[in-house]
Order: sequence, then structure tokens, then C-alpha cells
Amino acid sequence: MDFTLEAFMTFKTTIIATCLLAAAPSSMAANGPNAHLSPSLKGLQAKNFVLPDNATLVKRFALGHSGMETQRFQQHFQNAIVFGGEISLITAASGDVVTVIGRRYDHLLSSNSVKLKAEAAKGIVMMKIGGHGRWTTNLFINPSNGLFFYIVENQRADSRWHYWIDAETGEVLNAYDGLTTGSGTGVHGDSKDLSGLTTFNRGNFEMVSANGRLSTYDAGGRSRLPGALATDSDDQWVEPGRTSPGQAAMVDAHFFANVTDSYFLSVLQFNWLSHYSQGMVSTAHVKRNYNNAYWNGYQMAYGDGDGITFINLSGDLDVVGHELSHGLTDATSDLIYQNESGALNEAFSDIMGTNIEFYYGSGNWTIGEDITPNSNGIRNMADPGEDGDPSHYNERYTGTGDNGGVHINSGIINHWYYLLVNGGQNADGQFASGSDVAGIGLDAATQIVYSGFTSLPPNADFCLARAATDAVAGTYSANVLDAWDEVGVTETLCSGSGGGSGGTGGDIAISNVSSRTIKGVKFQISWDTDVASSTEVTFSCCGTYVKNEQVTSHSYNFNGSKGVTYEYYVTSKVYDSAGNVASSATAGPFVHQN
Repeated sequence: MDFTLEAFMTFKTTIIATCLLAAAPSSMAANGPNAHLSPSLKGLQAKNFVLPDNATLVKRFALGHSGMETQRFQQHFQNAIVFGGEISLITAASGDVVTVIGRRYDHLLSSNSVKLKAEAAKGIVMMKIGGHGRWTTNLFINPSNGLFFYIVENQRADSRWHYWIDAETGEVLNAYDGLTTGSGTGVHGDSKDLSGLTTFNRGNFEMVSANGRLSTYDAGGRSRLPGALATDSDDQWVEPGRTSPGQAAMVDAHFFANVTDSYFLSVLQFNWLSHYSQGMVSTAHVKRNYNNAYWNGYQMAYGDGDGITFINLSGDLDVVGHELSHGLTDATSDLIYQNESGALNEAFSDIMGTNIEFYYGSGNWTIGEDITPNSNGIRNMADPGEDGDPSHYNERYTGTGDNGGVHINSGIINHWYYLLVNGGQNADGQFASGSDVAGIGLDAATQIVYSGFTSLPPNADFCLARAATDAVAGTYSANVLDAWDEVGVTETLCSGSGGGSGGTGGDIAISNVSSRTIKGVKFQISWDTDVASSTEVTFSCCGTYVKNEQVTSHSYNFNGSKGVTYEYYVTSKVYDSAGNVASSATAGPFVHQN
């Protein structure tokens, strides 16, 4: 079975913004009952915004040096977390709300019951991947279809599996590995000043910073983390060798972690220790000839490379900054590492890794160029096509590999950021608009991306990122939107019209609409259509529920309230190959007495 996010979440979304009404394509993020996205509520609209009663504060953090702050609120329904139901309030130094970003769900109906306990859901996953590692299990409700489900996360040294388990049936709805891959002498023979970055303990110097913020380990070619704490007898870390016990990889991992920590603190006002009490933990020499580096939710791990495709992966500042920026994302937006939200996650790390290189004085627009001896890096933000990645939404990857294209499609967002900073047109000539984007420079672009991306809900898509960055852009709004247009994430795309040719779906005939009580407060609405089409039920009280599976016999189950009369409409739609609505029909209103 192919466990993809699209398989579980194929529904529409509505974006409500000051200057546009935008609905994302069908494979993007959630639309649910009375789902409101308010990314560009500004001024009095933002100041007067009222949080729903079911929202609780879950995170707060500073935004740079401006005195602004993000406060993230999570909505709940009964005992469940509303999936994607996070609202971020950005406040000024005065405490006034200046921007609102997120989705609000005012009325929810459940379509199944919670029959499994959390331990039972965990047990289902343990049967598939074994029992060791750190476990967390949380109950959610999907506002698109009213489905209660558990997200079971297992965190190990080299994996971060997430399983979505139907809370009634125990069916596995989705599964993916969220592991985010990607004086001494460094990997390139350059001397690095480790003053204050090591401490003397019991006759040896250790790679533990004097301020306690950093520690670095040697895995010795094994996968067990964190490994052995890096030590040296005279504080001259010059032992040669690509593999353990060579010290160059540990010197760079430790030194570049300090550069990243300094950037987070001084530029973003993000204090790592406020979110990770263990500090920045790094391990070099992970596995043998391992061509990767990753953040596992707790610490960094760097392979030595095979010496051909890659050398020690800790030897490139933008790689170290990239991976540690996944930790920043985990602590703020927690973007799901799959499909478009995963591509946003990857792109944010590329963006921050690049920013950190510029901060250190060695900036460029390629990723991994210092650790790929036979190529110019693994990604190029100025020209994603150089490495086979798309620079325009029309060429996005839509398959299930690469967790739904998290690395591949990051090229679209990377190129957006490059254009926002530097200006110009799409590097792929077939998509160049003929009109230059006016660049705004690195400093302004950094603050827009940091404020916008850290305020996104976990299941954000590209259209929501467009709206969120516009919301925080201030006087640079036109520049931000022009850059999005240049990479194909346009107002037309995000309004749902998509620019398609209309398809050949023809008219849809709806017949045999009926409702029936199944048991207790559970009821079913059903109807037939003459052509295969989607299933949508819209309640006057409670919003729209959608299934995008194309069928001719339609039904939807709901858990309502006893004695309540529900007025509803039914809609079916046919989509063309581009995902645009080719034809649709709506019938109603109808009434169900529960």
C-alpha cells in the first residue's frame, strides 16, 4: 500500500486574504468546516481578531530585534487536536496584534468514533517497526472529513517514523520517515579558533563549549548516537583522517554549530537552549562511508562521505546550518516532512543555511559545494534546474518518492527566495515573465521569511506560504508577490482557477439524495451521480466535508447531536488532468432530523 499524505488529505482549501480570495489545488492542504485562513489580517482587522474558545497557547518566540513576537495557538475538539488548526498572532512591542496567520475551524462534526486507546495505536505501529526508541502518541481530528486519528511518532538515532492510525478501525492512513537528511584543523585543512569552545576535564580537553551550549561527539563509524564525547590531550585538534579518529570532521561540526548558534541568537533572536535544553549536540563519523547528514529531532549527525561523491558532511557551513535549521522549524512551525509542507521545511533550511554562510562572510547560492569534490553542490538556489530541480510550480514533482518531493520541490521555494533577495527573472527561460522582480536584499528578505515561515501551520502548502509572507512583508508586499508569481505560485493558482482548459466532464446529474440514522447520533448522507465525481456535503451550520475520490455512488457518515435538524447541500465535481474543476453540480437544500 502506498502511504501518502495525498491519499489521506485530498481536499480543497480556502484562503481568505485582504486583497485576494485563494483556494489551493486539490492535493494541497486542508479545508474543513468553516475553515478560515487569515494570513493578511492587518491593522484593525488583526487587532480586533477574536480567537476561538477552543484555542490554547502552545508556543511563543521573538521575531528579530523589533520587539515583535509570534504567539501560536492550537485549536482542540473534544479531546483531540484539530489537525492544521493552528493560529499564529504576530504582536508588536506594544502587545497589539498586527498580523494573523492560520486556519480557524468554528464548527466540527466527527465522522467516526474513538474506539482505540493511544496505547493500542502505538501497539499497531510497534508491530511494524519494533518497540525501541522514544514514542509520542496524540489524538487528532481531521477537519476536512471529521475523522479522528492518532499520530504515533517514534524517534530513533537514524529515523523519525510517523504513523497516522484511524482511531476507530486501526487502519494505517499514512506513514513516513520524518528524518531530515541533508584551534583545530577543519576538513579542508583550514585552521579554526576553538577558544571558549572546549573545556578541560579530568586531564583532557573536551568538545564542550564553556557556556554549555555546544557539545560534539565521535560515533566511530557506527550508527549509535551520540557516540563518545570528542576529547584531546593538548587542545590542538589536528589528528588527520576522513574517518575516525580523524578530528577534522568534529572540528568543523563544532565550530560551524557555534556560528549557527550565534546567527540564531544575534539575527533571529532565537535561543536554542529555550527549546533544546541539551544544547546543540553534534556527532561526526556516523556510519561508514555515509553520504548524508541529518537532524533526528534531538541532535545532529554527520557522515564521513565515501570520499568520492561526498567528503565529511560537517565540512560545509551551509549544510550544518541547514540541518540545525530543521531544529528551528521543529520548535516553531513543525512543518510536516512530506509533500508541500515538507518542501517548505527543506527550503527554509536551505535558506537559513545560505543566510548563515553570508553572515559568516562566505556566502553563495549553492548548497553543499564544499563537500562535493566532483560537483558544484547538491542544489543551486539561483538556478535549480542545474541540479535537475524545478524552479517553477508547473514543473513540480507530484510522485511519492522523496517523501512527496521534499528536496526536489524545495527548488521552487529556494528560487523564490533568491529572486526576492537579488531580483531578476526565473532562471528557466521558458518561465521567465519578461519583467524583473525587484530584489529587496538579504536583511529584509530574511526577516520576512523567518516571520512568515515560523508562523505557518504544520500542514502548510505553497499558497499558504505565499499568503503568510505577504502578510508580514509590509512595504515589500509587491516584491514578495512578484517573486512568487515568477516561480508560478500565483494568485490565479491559489484562487483555484488554475488556468486550465476546462476539461470535458460535461454536466453532472445528481439523484437519489437521502439521509438515514445509522445508530444513536451517527447518520449517513448518500446520493448518486451519472459520472464519476467527488463527494462534498455542505451543512448550513457546520461547513463543508470533502472526499476527492471519483465515484458514482456517494456517501458520508457523521456524528451529530441528538435532536438537531441539519440542513445540507450535496455537491459533486469532475476534475481535469491538471486538477482543475471541469464541471460540477449542487443539489439542495435537504434536511436530516437526527
